[in-house]
Amino acid sequence: MYAPHRRSRGPSSAAAGRWRAYACRAERALLRYLSSAGQAEPETVARLVASVLSPRLRRNLLARLGRAGWLEPGARIPFDVLDGSGGPRFARGARREFVRLALFGPAGQGLPQRDRHRMVVYQQLCAEIMRSAVDEASLARVVNTAMNHPDVHSDAELASMLRAFIAERQASLRTLRTPDEIHSEREHTSKLQHGFDLPRAAGPPTRDEVLDTFSRVRREFQSHASQYEAQRALAALARLRELRSRFPVHVPVDALQACEEQYDKLLKDIGVYRRQIKELSEQGAAAALAGDTERATWVMRRLEAVHRLLPTLLPAEQLATLRREILTRATEYEQHVAAMQLRQRKHEVIVQIKSLGATVHRFHMIAARCVPESAEYQQAEQEYREALQVIRGLNTEWLSSLLLELEALVDELEDPTGQTQTQLDAFITNVRTALNRLCIEIRAHQQRAAGGAGVASAGSFTPPPAAS
Repeated sequence: MYAPHRRSRGPSSAAAGRWRAYACRAERALLRYLSSAGQAEPETVARLVASVLSPRLRRNLLARLGRAGWLEPGARIPFDVLDGSGGPRFARGARREFVRLALFGPAGQGLPQRDRHRMVVYQQLCAEIMRSAVDEASLARVVNTAMNHPDVHSDAELASMLRAFIAERQASLRTLRTPDEIHSEREHTSKLQHGFDLPRAAGPPTRDEVLDTFSRVRREFQSHASQYEAQRALAALARLRELRSRFPVHVPVDALQACEEQYDKLLKDIGVYRRQIKELSEQGAAAALAGDTERATWVMRRLEAVHRLLPTLLPAEQLATLRREILTRATEYEQHVAAMQLRQRKHEVIVQIKSLGATVHRFHMIAARCVPESAEYQQAEQEYREALQVIRGLNTEWLSSLLLELEALVDELEDPTGQTQTQLDAFITNVRTALNRLCIEIRAHQQRAAGGAGVASAGSFTPPPAAS
C-alpha cells in the first residue's frame, strides 16, 4: 500500500531542478543572441528567456511582466525587487532566478544601454530645437512637440536635461541678435513705423499692425490644430475673436469664420479618432480574452504607433491604461485555460481509477460464480490482467509526477486565498486513498482464493511499492 505522503512547504526538488534547467537553456539562448546583436531591449530579453518555456507558461510570464510595467524601454526596476518576501508571487521559490534572468539578463545589460539611448534621443531633440527655433514663437511650437516625445514622458532625467537646454536656448533668443536682425529691425523701424526716426504718436494700431498680429495668431492656431491640441487651439481662436471684436474694420469676417470652421472640424476629428482608439482597444481586449494573442499584440502595436505620432490624442497615461487592460484580459484567458486544464486532468484521473476499480470488481464477481473454463471468466480475466498492469504503474513515483503536473497548473492561477491549493491537496489525498483501497481489495481476493483455480488463473498481484 501507499505510505503517507507529506508535501513540503517550499518548492520541491523536482520543481527547482526543472526551473534551473530552464534558466540554463535561457541563458545560453540569450548569450547566443547577444554575441551577434551586441545589446537587447528589456522586452527582447524577456521574450528570449521565456522562449524556452511551454507556450502556456511563456504567455503567462510575459503577461505578468508586462502588467507590472517591467517590459517598458524606460522601466526603472529596483535591483532587489525579487529578493525577500515582498517580491511578486509569480517570482518566488524555484522560479526566482529564472524571472531575474528575464528581467535583468546577463551582466552588461540595463543601465549602460539606457544611457546611450537617452543621449541619442537628447541629441536628436536638441538638434531639432536648434534647427526650428528661430524666435520665441517657433521655440514654443517645437518645445511642445519635443516635450510630448514618448521617451521624454517615460524618462524623468531626459526631461530634466531637455528643459535645461530649452531654457538656455530661450535665454539666447532673448539676448542675442545677429547683425542681420539688427539691420532688419532698423529698416523696419525707419520705413514702416517711425519715418525719419521720429517716434510715432501714441494711438490705435494701424491696419497693417492688426493684420500682422492676426496672421501671427492664426499661424499659431493652425499649428496647434495640426497637432490636435484642442485647448491651445481654442486659446488662439479666442485671441482671434478678440481682434475681430476690437477691430472689425481691419479684420475680415471670412478669415475668422474659416478659423471657426477649422476648429469645429478639429473637435469632430478628435472625437472620431478617440472613438476609434477606444474601439481598437476594445478589440484588443476582446482578442486577448479569446486567446487571440496575435491580434492583441497587433492592437497594442497600433496604439503605441498612434501615441508616438499624436501624443495629444493618446497620452502616455492613457496608453498605459489601455495596455494594462489588454494584458489583464490576456491573463484572464490564461487563468481560464489553466483552470480548464486542471479540471480536465483531475477528471481523467478520476475516470481512470473508477474504470480500473470497476474492472477489478467485475472480475471478482465473475470469479465467485463462474468456472475458469467459461468464456465469460476468461474474458474478464484478460481485462483483469491488463488492469493489474496499469495499477502496478500507479505507484508513488506516478503520484509524485501527477502532483508536480497539477501544481504547475495551480501556479498559473491567481489563488490569493490558497483555496485551489487546498483542493489540490485534498484531491491527491483522495487519489492515494482510492488506490490503497483498490490494492486492499485485490489482496483480499487473492487471499480468499489462495490455493484455488482463480488465483492460478489471475496470477499473483504485487502491489505498487510504498514510498521510501
